[in-house]
Amino acid sequence: MLPTENVLNRQRKAECESTPLFSCKNLQKRSKGVETKIVKLSEIKPAPYNPRVELTAKDQEYKALDASIEEHGLVLPLIVNLRDNCLIGGHQRLSVLLAEGETETNAVVVDMDEAQAKALCIALNKLDGDWDYGKLAELLQDLIEEQENLASTGFTQKDIDELLGEIGDELDGDEPELKDKKEDTTDGIKCLVGEFSFKLTEVEFEDLMADVREKVGFTQELVCEELRRRMFDEI
Repeated sequence: MLPTENVLNRQRKAECESTPLFSCKNLQKRSKGVETKIVKLSEIKPAPYNPRVELTAKDQEYKALDASIEEHGLVLPLIVNLRDNCLIGGHQRLSVLLAEGETETNAVVVDMDEAQAKALCIALNKLDGDWDYGKLAELLQDLIEEQENLASTGFTQKDIDELLGEIGDELDGDEPELKDKKEDTTDGIKCLVGEFSFKLTEVEFEDLMADVREKVGFTQELVCEELRRRMFDEI
């Protein structure tokens, strides 16, 4: 005799509550005011306050996002405000979906006033974290050895070549010099940009390089050019 739906529901509830990390109580607390549903793309309104620059099909980031969605599907849903159908997170993903002729998608739906929605929009664009470049290089190398398609990672082949070539190396010659962090950094990390020499704490160094690489990528020439520009802007 097959169990009834009520019996199955009780079993699922018991299993859920017996798992501390994913307990029903924890999920309800963490997911308050949040639900997932299928929404029509035509009904979603892009947020006029979205702080991200709009991508075009010619941009490398757009191409990488398109390749990622093609390869893996939309694993990161759009975030839509229930009150006005305004898109809080996922503007670039929405552009790709519309260009591909999609008409609906899975979305996280929240119920927020405008101030809350704006704060979340900023957080979604800001709270990305920083790269551990050593681990990133190892991870990319693993994917290369497994012959995985790297187009969907967002890194170009040139980025990857530069990153793998930079790890553990110093920038030398006529290029701005950033000393290897494996040296004694008690008194700070010595940096040389053109005729300017200065020291940064390890945290300042990591923040600077993360910010520069987020803006221009991993190509050594572009990194050096951006460092020079920032130095002269400070003068």
